Amino acid sequence: MSTLLFFALAKHQKRYFSKLLAQPGIQGRVVTPAELPWPVLSALFRGIERVDWAALVEEKCQERRVKGKYAGLIYRLLLRLDLLLMALRVEALLAEECPDAVVVWNGSNRYCQVLLSLIAADTQTFYFENGLLPATTTLDARGVNYRNSVPRDAAFYRAYAKRVQVESGAEPVRLIPRKPRSAGPAPIELPARYIFIPFQDDRDTQVRLFSPWVHNMRELFELGERINRETGWSVVFKEHPSSREHYPELHLRCNEQLMFANGNSTQELIESSAFVISLNSTAGLESLLLGKPLLTLGQAFYNVEGVVVRAGTVDEMLALVRQFPGWPVEADLRGAFLHYLKHEYCVPGLWQEGSAEHLQDVSRRLLAGISPKEKECR
Repeated sequence: MSTLLFFALAKHQKRYFSKLLAQPGIQGRVVTPAELPWPVLSALFRGIERVDWAALVEEKCQERRVKGKYAGLIYRLLLRLDLLLMALRVEALLAEECPDAVVVWNGSNRYCQVLLSLIAADTQTFYFENGLLPATTTLDARGVNYRNSVPRDAAFYRAYAKRVQVESGAEPVRLIPRKPRSAGPAPIELPARYIFIPFQDDRDTQVRLFSPWVHNMRELFELGERINRETGWSVVFKEHPSSREHYPELHLRCNEQLMFANGNSTQELIESSAFVISLNSTAGLESLLLGKPLLTLGQAFYNVEGVVVRAGTVDEMLALVRQFPGWPVEADLRGAFLHYLKHEYCVPGLWQEGSAEHLQDVSRRLLAGISPKEKECR
């Protein structure tokens, strides 16, 4: 029987993974960083060369710089020591367990990256994350968000639409609003015709790793200013409800054609807009769900030609804004893409609720994705 190693970084992950481990056919262990074994001298530094230490350190330091925290020489030294100790303990764990598959949440955490760097080449990986669609969960063997396994080729979805019965017309969609960190302002009256640009969280990996030319929300705001100045479009922004960052200086630069609507629902802002501009956010996918044209500026898994339009520079962005509504997008292709997400890719049910049906579906997908390997534990 195949064995799975669940690596949990938080209590809610451990609870969910433990529920999965209790499912029939699932065999293995749930481990947290604190529960890792201490290394034995005979296994020291075995396989450590497979870890990209410089990349791990730089990514963590970049995250701290975004948060305004110290990331100097002393921190880098301590971080390297922390990562080295984690690698040695992970090596000891893998020698003990010799799993057929490793299961992580998201996979971007530095401890997860150490673990994934050290597993054997024939060890299967699974990544969990919040679902892409309402009331779903993500389970992917390749990664999550931009690194996921969702096909990016328009031809795939044209062929898929011919194989399955894709619903004609959009289903009614009700978005699930994120809980804000604090009580927000009252809704505002929106312009008759505007572009909606949702902010993201500067600290999130979606911005730090997958937005090559727009590095933070202040730069995104400046692009909105330029759109307004050079094309005459009104632009409406909304700050990310979970972000800790505040932008008082940006609010001072607003006017009757450039404004924040933090008190309005995201669904209203999408539905009332002419189109949406997003780096790679959940709001971008929600725009597709609501049938709204979408222009992306970052690396997004939904960057499928004919589903969205993309801009890799300021000039490309301005050209596409001026070109609207003459964008080369296809409603049928968007419908096939969303149908694939709903019926093939996403796991029905919220991981937070962990219903019996959901857990059975997840365990079935896990077991179907792995096969026992020849055990050569170190």
